[in-house]
Amino acid sequence: MTGAAIQRLYLIAVMAVLAGISWMSFTQPVQSARPDVQEQLYAQVPTVLDPDGKPPVAAPAKGPGSALAYMQVPRFGKNWLWTVVEGTAEEDLAEGPGHYSGTALPGAIGNFAVAAHRAGHGDPFIDFDLLQIGDRITFRQSGAWWTYEIYRAPEIFEPTTSWMLRQPVHHRRLTLTTCWPKYGNEKRMFVRAELVDWSGK
Repeated sequence: MTGAAIQRLYLIAVMAVLAGISWMSFTQPVQSARPDVQEQLYAQVPTVLDPDGKPPVAAPAKGPGSALAYMQVPRFGKNWLWTVVEGTAEEDLAEGPGHYSGTALPGAIGNFAVAAHRAGHGDPFIDFDLLQIGDRITFRQSGAWWTYEIYRAPEIFEPTTSWMLRQPVHHRRLTLTTCWPKYGNEKRMFVRAELVDWSGK
């Protein structure tokens, strides 16, 4: 076998290895949220403080990393259900979607903002780019639920930008954020929704 042939075989082998590594990095989450942690959090979601409010306002979580509310996004599948925790530190988001501390609570006037990993830690927002205007997102606590409807489709923004977390004075809004692209974090994505339905029953 000639030197050129050997070199070609070596190049093919290297490319095959790199392709395999690339495939694994794009299809295998680095770390998944532990199902037992989500099960524990599910059982710890608080009870709404005032179920007769119009709308009711959610009870706050007990502290960083603790359960706040159940979250359902039909666009992500009929079985998609996560417990939102308080906080957006890395250790909080490792457990599930996290509430930006200092933003509004479900049902309250202001901007209720939630972040989650796109890929890894259970891939909660892996299909974030599929969200559309008109999609609904529901949050629940024991004794109440709130449904928000998306009116601003997914948009990309710089990680240093925070204007989408500002608090409106007269509106009940929801902002969801995640990483962009799907398997990277060079930038971020967000959608915006408004409260359209609720119940304290």
